[in-house]
Amino acid sequence: MRFKILIFVLFIFYVFIIWEDLVIAETADPYEMDWIIFCETLMRYVNQYPDYLSAGCCDYNHPSNDLLKEEYLGEPMLVCRV
Repeated sequence: MRFKILIFVLFIFYVFIIWEDLVIAETADPYEMDWIIFCETLMRYVNQYPDYLSAGCCDYNHPSNDLLKEEYLGEPMLVCRV
């Protein structure tokens, strides 16, 4: 009985160590998929009305972001995560 418990504990320890390499640990990020869908939808409207809408972080180098990329009191108004 002790041998079975030892084997079980070692197996749990082994799974804990190699968790990053397991396939079940590599799931898609649902927020990233939502962000992609949001950006595709937003960019349709930004390209249709470039003077009224800003692309924001969906397309950082879009011409509609020129005003937001200017610095105000030393800080840019458009800060995006990479």
